[in-house]
Amino acid sequence: MIIADLRGGLGNQMFQYAAGRALSLRLGVTLGLYDHNCKSEIIPSQLGQFNIQVENIPKSLLPPSRSSNGFLWMLWKLGLTKPKVFRQGGLGYNPKFEEVTDNIYLRGYWQSERFFQDCKDVIRSDFEFITQPTGLNLEIHQEILETESSISLHVRRGDYLDQKNKSIFSRCSQEYYEQAVGLIAEQCQITPKVYLFSDDPEWVSNHFKLPFEMRAITHNPADKAIEDLRLMTACKHHVIANSSFSWWGAWLGQNPNKITVVPARWFADPKYSNPDIYCKGWIRLEN
Repeated sequence: MIIADLRGGLGNQMFQYAAGRALSLRLGVTLGLYDHNCKSEIIPSQLGQFNIQVENIPKSLLPPSRSSNGFLWMLWKLGLTKPKVFRQGGLGYNPKFEEVTDNIYLRGYWQSERFFQDCKDVIRSDFEFITQPTGLNLEIHQEILETESSISLHVRRGDYLDQKNKSIFSRCSQEYYEQAVGLIAEQCQITPKVYLFSDDPEWVSNHFKLPFEMRAITHNPADKAIEDLRLMTACKHHVIANSSFSWWGAWLGQNPNKITVVPARWFADPKYSNPDIYCKGWIRLEN
C-alpha cells in the first residue's frame, strides 16, 4: 500500500492524492489517505466528493501518534519503523519518486503534473464529481456551459495576506488580471464573460473591477469550495492565481481549446522555486 499524507486545503490535497494514486498504479498496489489535519485515515469530506479510489489503511501501517507515544513517533520519524517515509525534498519534481517502492508514506505537496504524467486520464476520471450541482450552483453551472466566452478568474487572498506569507508568495495585481483576460479575448476573438472566484468573496465583490462583464461567485462557503471548483472547470478559459486550487480548476477544464494564463512569478522570495508547476501550453504573464 501507498499512504498519501494529506495536508492543506482542497487543492493541495488533490495534488497529494494524484501523486499517491500514480505511484500506486505503477506499483500495482492500493492507496490509502492519512489526513494530517485531523490525524485520521478518514477521507476529508470535500475530497470524498470525487470518484477517488482508496482503501482503508491497516493499523500496522498507520504512523504512530506523537501525543500518545512520543518514543515510537521519534523512531518512525527517524525511519526506523514502518511505514517508511518518502519526502518530496523541495518544491519541484523529484526524479527519485520513480524509484519509490511499496509500503511508503508520502510526505510533500507534489505540485506538478510530472508526478502523474503517465496516468492523467485516470486522475481526471478520479476527480469526476459524484454528485450533481443543485440550486444556484446548478443554475450558474448551466449558464457557464452555455456561455462560449466564459473565463474563470481566481483571486487568492486568505492566508496570503499573513505577514509571513506576503514575503513568500507573489501578489497577482489588478493589471495582471486585466491583461490576462484581454489576452484571451484577443486570441479567441471573444467578448469575455468573467466568472470571478475567491476565498474572500466579499472583498472581491466590493473592490475588484475589470473592464469586462463579470459575475462574482460569492454564495459558496469555505466548506463548499468544491462547488466553486466545479464551476471553474465548466468555464472555457482560465486565469489562475498562484494557487493550487485554481490550478486544478484550469487543469480539469474540459474545453480542448482552452487558454490558461498563469502568474509568471509564483513566489516572491527567490529562494523558493517550482518551475514544474507550469503545464505545457499555459501562458505565463508577469504578475
